[in-house]
Amino acid sequence: MENKEVLLEVNDLKVYYPVKMNTIFSRREYVKAVDGISFNVYKREAFGIVGESGCGKSTTGHTIVGLLRPTSGDIKLHGKSIFSDKKQHTKEMAKKIQIIFQDPYSSLDPRFTVGRCIREPLDEHKIGTKEERQQIVERLMAEVGLNSEQITRYPHEFSGGQRQRIGIARALTLSPELVICDEPVSALDVSIQAQILNLMKELKEKRGLTYIFISHNLSVVHHLCDRIAVMYLGHIVEITSKDELFENALHPYTKALLSAIPVPDPEIKTMQAELQGDVPSPRHPPEGCCFHTRCPFATEKCSSVVPELKEISPEHFVACHLCSDSAKVDAK
Repeated sequence: MENKEVLLEVNDLKVYYPVKMNTIFSRREYVKAVDGISFNVYKREAFGIVGESGCGKSTTGHTIVGLLRPTSGDIKLHGKSIFSDKKQHTKEMAKKIQIIFQDPYSSLDPRFTVGRCIREPLDEHKIGTKEERQQIVERLMAEVGLNSEQITRYPHEFSGGQRQRIGIARALTLSPELVICDEPVSALDVSIQAQILNLMKELKEKRGLTYIFISHNLSVVHHLCDRIAVMYLGHIVEITSKDELFENALHPYTKALLSAIPVPDPEIKTMQAELQGDVPSPRHPPEGCCFHTRCPFATEKCSSVVPELKEISPEHFVACHLCSDSAKVDAK
């Protein structure tokens, strides 16, 4: 990507949840949902974040949109922090960053008509007259493939795919620059998933949007995204372009994820990367590399030294001692 303009900067972001202790003498503990991640998102790109459930990808998205406060670190849009001094999302930033939720039903108020659900951000920010707001709602409904005659219906009268179209329309009401897509198709049928993904791709090009697309489905992310970040236990272990990730993944965890993608042909035998044990608790993460307890290539260094996210090749960043040491040998 030439002439890249950085839209969003995430710098050493940490989000910890305090754990309630049984006694007053107990040491305070935290669930380290996100533990010091940094990345940039370029203007008009689709940036994917993938990983297993509990890796911290949704927490990252919710913090960027202001639903959660960071424990430390900062997030900047156009070089300006999106938080006030009290780590609260500013109202001006709320116009520029919106979110599409995973569940297309629970994210809509069942007491509101579809028209009111979509119009609510306009009412909150006092944008336009009543007639102008109505026109914006009707235009958005047409843009996402819904009939303006459905404007007085309630969410329960729509299918899952239609409800997600309503969610997309609501996210676009304030004409944001950045849209957080928190697994927006995981609750839908496969045929409907394709329709929603194609709609999102079309809207991205038409409106010049930037996406952060959160998913556990690598195939879906490959279809929509330009670059992909792989998360494990609150850390980013690899960032690169989608083609580079699928053709030349370097981190052992990324390789394991790719090998787990099902191939729809029983005659094709795939090499399954073996992982040892279970995912550690984010309450008591392992020392050193967060992945070393399950990595088949782990060394003594991995259990004591935290690997840095380094650029191994152009635009390909990996947090792995094995890859870093190999790159040093190749450079010599």
